[in-house]
Amino acid sequence: MSIWNCTKLITIMISTIALVACNEAPENTEELRLPISINEVMASLINHSADPIWIAAWNNPTNDRDWRELEHLARQLQVGGSLLSIPGTGPADEAWTQRNEWQEYSEQLSAAAARAVNAARSQDIELISRAGDEIVDICESCHIDFKPDLPTMNIFGELSPTAER
Repeated sequence: MSIWNCTKLITIMISTIALVACNEAPENTEELRLPISINEVMASLINHSADPIWIAAWNNPTNDRDWRELEHLARQLQVGGSLLSIPGTGPADEAWTQRNEWQEYSEQLSAAAARAVNAARSQDIELISRAGDEIVDICESCHIDFKPDLPTMNIFGELSPTAER
């Protein structure tokens, strides 16, 4: 093979690779969905991890283990907030997650939970209390807008210390 033919072959190969690399990836038509409903995420993950955070101001963490547990729960809540942005199997999930307000609440919850993580790491009761109050405000606002009847699905967490009993 002559140098001219080798050069042409290499040019064609590079051009082909460049064209393939520049092509858009095929559109993924399969939408990401949770395998459970958003209500189930709320009742089993969000409630479970949020309750001890907002109760922390009344049940002061007394040792490193308590603070680590709060940090882990805050991290779970942070992830849970992000999961709320993805529709699940519930009848209202698709409609909720398409709303900008829902997405904002999801982001706010994750951000407040990240502040709770930092508060637990620094073992600061004032900061964990503020983060807990912020989480309560976000949850209550979202429920007023989207689901005034509190979904427990028979999976009960503790009530907020400020909730009416």
